[in-house]
Amino acid sequence: MKRLKFLTIIFLLATFITVGQQKKYVSYTVKKGETIKSIAKDYNISTRELLNLNPDESRKPAPGTVIVVPNKNYGKAIIPSVENVVKNDLYIVKPKETEFGISKKFGITIDALKAANNGLVEGLKIGMKLIIPKPTITIKEDSTNYLLHTVIKDDTFFNLTRRYEVSESELKTLNPKLNEGLKLGMILKIKPINTEELEKVEEGIFEENIDTFKAINVVIMLPYQLNKYNDSTKVENFKRTNSLLNIVTEFHMGTQMAIDSLKQKGVKVNVAYFDTENSDYKLQYIVNKHNFNDTDVVIGPLFFEKAHWIAKHINAPVLAPVFSKKQTKMSASNLIKSAPDNELLEEKIVNYLEKNYKGENIIVLNDGLPETQSRLWQTVSKFKTFDSIQNITVIKPEKGYFDGEKVGVKLKEDAKNWVVLITDENVATSSAINSLKTFAETYNIQLIAFNKGDNFNTIDNNFLGKLNFLFPTADFLNMDSSLVKNFFKKYQAKNYSFPTKYAIRGFDVTYDALVRIATEGSLEDGLKAGKSSRISSNFNYNKKLFGSFENNGIYLVQYTKDLLPILLK
Repeated sequence: MKRLKFLTIIFLLATFITVGQQKKYVSYTVKKGETIKSIAKDYNISTRELLNLNPDESRKPAPGTVIVVPNKNYGKAIIPSVENVVKNDLYIVKPKETEFGISKKFGITIDALKAANNGLVEGLKIGMKLIIPKPTITIKEDSTNYLLHTVIKDDTFFNLTRRYEVSESELKTLNPKLNEGLKLGMILKIKPINTEELEKVEEGIFEENIDTFKAINVVIMLPYQLNKYNDSTKVENFKRTNSLLNIVTEFHMGTQMAIDSLKQKGVKVNVAYFDTENSDYKLQYIVNKHNFNDTDVVIGPLFFEKAHWIAKHINAPVLAPVFSKKQTKMSASNLIKSAPDNELLEEKIVNYLEKNYKGENIIVLNDGLPETQSRLWQTVSKFKTFDSIQNITVIKPEKGYFDGEKVGVKLKEDAKNWVVLITDENVATSSAINSLKTFAETYNIQLIAFNKGDNFNTIDNNFLGKLNFLFPTADFLNMDSSLVKNFFKKYQAKNYSFPTKYAIRGFDVTYDALVRIATEGSLEDGLKAGKSSRISSNFNYNKKLFGSFENNGIYLVQYTKDLLPILLK
């Protein structure tokens, strides 16, 4: 017995000596092509943690730079050989992992995991080293690689399908337990993917990894028109009659929400506001008077042609916040178009139809107006390139109205009917839908438009639901989303009103631009860092050769008969 105690003491002393000789952190020489982000991933820590270890280094250190990294072997020598411990002995807890997720990953029960690690009385902590018992659950071998996601707070089916571009039914097929609902800590198979594609997908999604050491200098340029405030009477009249002031005020409140949100996350934001007064003279004055060399981004002016002018006269990145029909023909190397061009909307819907074409009967309804004829024949020409295309019918109205009988005779009972509406005109739109709704119960009809413009404002959504209405859009607000509900709640508490589309736009473009700068160090690097989804907008930027960064983040929305809008891939 004494000998056993002696040997035990010797073993423990040897263990402590081994640990004492180990270093928790070691030096590492950066190789060509490596970044702080890629090195952090290799060492199973966050980019922020690695930057904290190397506060003087940039996110893209030069090859040959020596930095400090965690010692991968730290602590491993002290683990005794235990019969029921899996080979490799220790597992290091990663961010967002849960007891449930780890137990499922290794095919063990939560109780077995706790029993092997002193009950985990203090809970899981990032970087904690766990002993993993032998599996008590048989895991079926599956050679397929899957993109995985760990369910966190506020995850919903809608958010997951939107982020990963999969359907809810596809998720449930791969994860049968989802039929019982989403549960915190669940590890979900998202979709099959090979190793090479996995890296591309991970890089394709923008992930926030805020650098709290960097201060962001942002300029907001809007036509506040403060020069029109002369006396109280004029101010009251101005508020009631000036719609531009309302738009600017709402957009401004949205930008404030975004800046406040980032400050709460530890981001240092320095903001300068400039009143452009919607005047070319005032823009010239602002450019001559102020230095923008240290500005990380200029948001505005509100009108695209003025944003374009500013971009031509300063070196700082200029973000045009709202859509303009003029933006297609105007660009500058430092100008960012945050709203997709109309051509991208049409391209999105045509590509979707081509991908999903299986012999559908295609009927094109066009208003017959001269300004839409070019778009009509371009669309028909694209449809004719579909594989195995059979028939395309073009119908135009008589005296502005579509003849229901002429439309009905072209519908097929034994096939799906794609009815493509090419018009922005109110009467033609109403007439087309009135002609189709009488056939909705008898025929399989899907109404398709290149956008849901003002011409749909007077259309009953019940009719659109019955016609399985499909359209592309740059903005989509899902009121069932926890993210949207939380934003509405905070906005109402601060401003005592519900946010308008301009307030939401102000938040989305400001938050997205600033968080990209805070994560990547510059707006240009941030715009290249992948796609993101905000309150109502998708952002997926591409840089045109010798031109602007342009957002091509577009939603494809379909109404169901239950009037539930769903997003399609």
